[in-house]
Amino acid sequence: MIHLRRHMLLLLPMLILYAAMAVSTTARAAPPSAATCTADRLKEAQITTTAEFVHRGSNVSKVTSVTEITVPAGWEQAPHLFLDTHAADYRSALRCLLGKGADAKETEISKDDSKFYDYEWRFQPVSVSRQKEGVVVSYEAIAWVQALADFKVGLWEIFPNRDEWTIELKRPPSLEKAKWASVHVKLGGPVAASVEPPTADSEARGELLWKNARESPRIAFRPPAAQLWTAIVQTRGQDWEALGAASASSAFPYIATGALSLIAGRRLRRGLGRNPLPLEKRAFAGLRFWVLILVFLGFITFMGDDLYRFLSSKFGWGHDYAPTVSVFSILFVGVVLCLFGTLSTHVRVAVCVFAGCLVTLYVFAELFESALLSTSEGRLSSPGARLVVIASVAPIFVWFLGVFACGQRLLLLDWRRRWQWVMICVAAVVSGLTGLWAFLAFGRSWERRTWLTDLAPTVHDWYKLATYGRWWQWFASDSFRVLGDIALQLAPLALVGVLRVCRAEQRETDSFTPNESERAFLVIFFAVMVVPNYATYFGFSGYVTTLVLGILAAAFLLAAGRSRSVLEKPAGRGGLVGQVVLRTDRSELLRTARRYRDLQSRLHHLKAGPSAEQSGSREAIEQEIDQLDRGFPEGVRAVDLPFAFGPMGSWWGNACRCALISSLIGLPATGVMYWLDMVSGPSWSLASENSTGFLAVMYEILYWQVIWASGGFFLGALWRDLLGRNGPAKALSVTAAFAVPVGVHDVIAQMVGLGLQNTVPAIAAFASVMTFSGLSMDVQTFRTERRYRSSTSSLLMYIYRMPVASGAFLLAQLVALVTILKYFQEGGSVWLFDVHDVTNKSTPEK
Repeated sequence: MIHLRRHMLLLLPMLILYAAMAVSTTARAAPPSAATCTADRLKEAQITTTAEFVHRGSNVSKVTSVTEITVPAGWEQAPHLFLDTHAADYRSALRCLLGKGADAKETEISKDDSKFYDYEWRFQPVSVSRQKEGVVVSYEAIAWVQALADFKVGLWEIFPNRDEWTIELKRPPSLEKAKWASVHVKLGGPVAASVEPPTADSEARGELLWKNARESPRIAFRPPAAQLWTAIVQTRGQDWEALGAASASSAFPYIATGALSLIAGRRLRRGLGRNPLPLEKRAFAGLRFWVLILVFLGFITFMGDDLYRFLSSKFGWGHDYAPTVSVFSILFVGVVLCLFGTLSTHVRVAVCVFAGCLVTLYVFAELFESALLSTSEGRLSSPGARLVVIASVAPIFVWFLGVFACGQRLLLLDWRRRWQWVMICVAAVVSGLTGLWAFLAFGRSWERRTWLTDLAPTVHDWYKLATYGRWWQWFASDSFRVLGDIALQLAPLALVGVLRVCRAEQRETDSFTPNESERAFLVIFFAVMVVPNYATYFGFSGYVTTLVLGILAAAFLLAAGRSRSVLEKPAGRGGLVGQVVLRTDRSELLRTARRYRDLQSRLHHLKAGPSAEQSGSREAIEQEIDQLDRGFPEGVRAVDLPFAFGPMGSWWGNACRCALISSLIGLPATGVMYWLDMVSGPSWSLASENSTGFLAVMYEILYWQVIWASGGFFLGALWRDLLGRNGPAKALSVTAAFAVPVGVHDVIAQMVGLGLQNTVPAIAAFASVMTFSGLSMDVQTFRTERRYRSSTSSLLMYIYRMPVASGAFLLAQLVALVTILKYFQEGGSVWLFDVHDVTNKSTPEK
């Protein structure tokens, strides 16, 4: 017994030591006590905060909150502010200062998850620095007033409504007794309607300042009409919402494009003067079917949700099936496009079976409330987290396969066997990348919205899985409009396909330029496909403005060009110069032009010398020039004809060649516009956290490439009728027609204070692409002269001896370069995504 007691006495100090170490470890692991996050502990802190509204230059108002908090260096949690942003102590310290987020205990016991998520945007990281006064925390947050819904940004809360918008400072509980040295509100132009409490520290109207504020300011003001109406029509339940840019008015471009395409096709058919041939009938039938698809697509894309809400209220549906209806709509349109396209029978059957299986899976999940898919119940199981990605991406695959097959059909290209599997593979890759982008975007979005919330381990996976399910639940709805805009880019293929088989030059040997019906067709083509359609005013689509101006500008350009065209001048015997040149050997025409230029060059050098010694040679050269001129109608010179005729033997050849050149030359211009629209400023951050970001990137690239290629096709098709003696001059005339509707939109937008959508860089880029295309066309016209020149630069000097042509080209490129560089420095427009805020949906019961 004595021996045992001795051993116990020896173990006692060791037990005490272990207990002390355990207590010390527990104390270090424990989170900071709530006692350190009180108003008394932070009463020596000093805060300056500013809220600034920016209305002009954007369709929606932007709110920026900048806050600087200086806390005493002796505050217990001050050292934690220098830790990694993912550290629990860092989040706890910042949560204490900003009054945002929730700790693990709160997330475990609270049923209200409204504090768990933060919807503001932070494009600059929170900065922490140590200064004399203490530790300074600088925090900037940004938000946009896209609808009449309350939201928070920084330490401020905004309450927008139809009459007035109100902004109020929300002091964190821990900073109630702190010194609010400066509270500044900049209303961005409007003047405050009411202010609480009153202040005498303001220095300008529309800017309010409180020094050493003891109360939380609350300011009400009436925003500019343009931004107010944009918010009104984008708010669900408002009277004008069904007609806004997100609803009926945005369906107008689809309907207008379809209607004008149908009118252009009828004009073309009337110009045939006979019954269409079988291939021509097939082309017209394809155009009519495509018009029906466009109208239907515009209706269900932008008005389908309104119809669904009407039916839901009429029949009293208990659940929100809108996301599932969007999946079925994408599948339906994709299957229709596949059936209309050039796919083989067994591939069409496979697509229909695949779509039927997918519909069955969604119906099963809805009826039996399965957690394998994101349904109206909002629940998703762990196995369903993988299945939901495949089920969400599958309709995108069917859609793109249909788009590719439909594009081949519209061009009347019989490449079914050769390209069928290529189209399937490309559709699979595009849809896979779309799903991958959405998957990665969820991770970034989750990180941003829960930046100050420490979810307890027992609920972390549940909350994240619930949010993940809602993310994919609304994926189809968010993708639908971008997919519709991508399908709209097939419109030029439908028009070009009809024009390819129905043009008059195939049956008329003396047709050297488009006839009357074809010119009317090209005027519509210019307005629909070349002129951008991004005009939005007061929340409503302004596409009708640019459409009408585009038609008028193209018609005027064509009328002015024909009146001055060299090839349209009479050549005797009732014919035109163009008809005579069409029957002339092209090599002979170029030899005559080269001889004419050589004589002019020799005459120029002779005039520089003594007139008495060289008068005989000068008279001989002048006689030979006069003899060459007599072979052409009055006012037509031999050197003008190659420029006027273009590099190809037909106007259709010129159109296709110029479209190809413009699409290649336009790649750098597309990169410029992509940077300004999608990368500069906060646009890339917005895209990278959006489920449809990849589709938006793809649409942006496709959108500008279609504009460059369509502009080149228009330039080449009307090459022989446009104003200007050479390629760059003709390109500048087309640029002028492009600049009319875009410039008018720019003027209107500046007058009412709306977003410009990078209109000036768009004009500059279009001018650069077109003038380069015109230059390339001229170089190809004189490509046979290359063997007589030592280099490409000498060939260009031979082609453009006239200073006017060289000056026009250089001036256009210089203006375009300066304009683009200016906008690169200033930053482009912000691409705001119209998306469902999935974390703002009601959370399912735990």
